[in-house]
Amino acid sequence: MTEQLVLDLPQRVALARDMFLVADSNAEAVALIDGFAGAKNPVQWIYGPAGSGKTHLAAVLANQMDAVLVMARGLADRHRIADILAGHSSPDVLIIDGLDDVARSDEEVLFHLLNHARNGGVPLLILSRAPAARLDIGLADLASRLKAVPAVALGLPDDGLVAGLLGKLFADRQLRLDPRVTDYLLPRIDRDYAAMGRLVTEIDKAALAQKRAITVPLVASVLECHHFVADDD
Repeated sequence: MTEQLVLDLPQRVALARDMFLVADSNAEAVALIDGFAGAKNPVQWIYGPAGSGKTHLAAVLANQMDAVLVMARGLADRHRIADILAGHSSPDVLIIDGLDDVARSDEEVLFHLLNHARNGGVPLLILSRAPAARLDIGLADLASRLKAVPAVALGLPDDGLVAGLLGKLFADRQLRLDPRVTDYLLPRIDRDYAAMGRLVTEIDKAALAQKRAITVPLVASVLECHHFVADDD
């Protein structure tokens, strides 16, 4: 069979609040976002594994408020951050993503942003993969401040949430998932959000290249070829 050339077309990712699937593993984080505008603490933190929904929740908050979203690495080089600290810019919230990768040269700026928020400045939402205790922070005062920030964990999904996530990932690509495919995948894939995203991408590519429907045999071949099967331990 001649394979079709696969074009890497952009997918339409649904990031609206009503498209975020709520389960026990993420309900607390969803509640944090829903109540962020009225939160008493000006600094909030959500952490969890890659692909767990942190970016989606940040996008939901950005749709509700005037938000500035920046990556933690490179904070010291961003003019908008300097404007915020100087009082020249006052968005409703500053979202700092990827705190795990913050550079030593950015730590002092982050420390000032925390103080700025606590003293009535721009509120912060911090996003990271790991909690404060597992971050490599060189500035002792910053490490201490971060450990005092209220943090909400995004947990690993159960079968119901995995099924919903798979359905959404396929829907983002305008594809409908056969329940038989879902039932086949559930016991065979790792509970890793990022891996699920990569799996759906590979399944979509294989279906396009081979001009086949997304069936259990097609999915089985993708799992075998790309080693997406979960470990027994």
